[in-house]
Amino acid sequence: MPVGDYITKVVFRYILLIVMLYGVYIIAHGHLSPGGGFAGGMIMGLGFLLYLFIFGAEAKVKLRRLLMDVVTIMIVVGSAMEGVKFLIAKEHGPVGTPGTLFSVGLISIANLGIGIMVAGTVISIFYLLVEGEF
Repeated sequence: MPVGDYITKVVFRYILLIVMLYGVYIIAHGHLSPGGGFAGGMIMGLGFLLYLFIFGAEAKVKLRRLLMDVVTIMIVVGSAMEGVKFLIAKEHGPVGTPGTLFSVGLISIANLGIGIMVAGTVISIFYLLVEGEF
């Protein structure tokens, strides 16, 4: 293995955690600042795609069919979480103090559902485009 590949893999192991945490942060604070489920889901999905680009040789063996199964589950769970807000007619859950993290009731859960759904969709589109190569 060339030295550049080794350095890239070691550095990205630590960077991946920061990228995923930043995506979760954007999803969790979507109702307080610009961002939300779509932006955070894109960050998380593209972070996972970077993992596939850098660790592609090892990922081929480990994630052949498991990847699409997990992505399908992510899309279903995200859709169900997004659909919860339509099942509750007038009550939107507890409302807290304005400006705090959980001050908007079910919108936080809907943002999380959208983020999971977008991340799963980004990964599945990539996987379907390069299915013969991956």
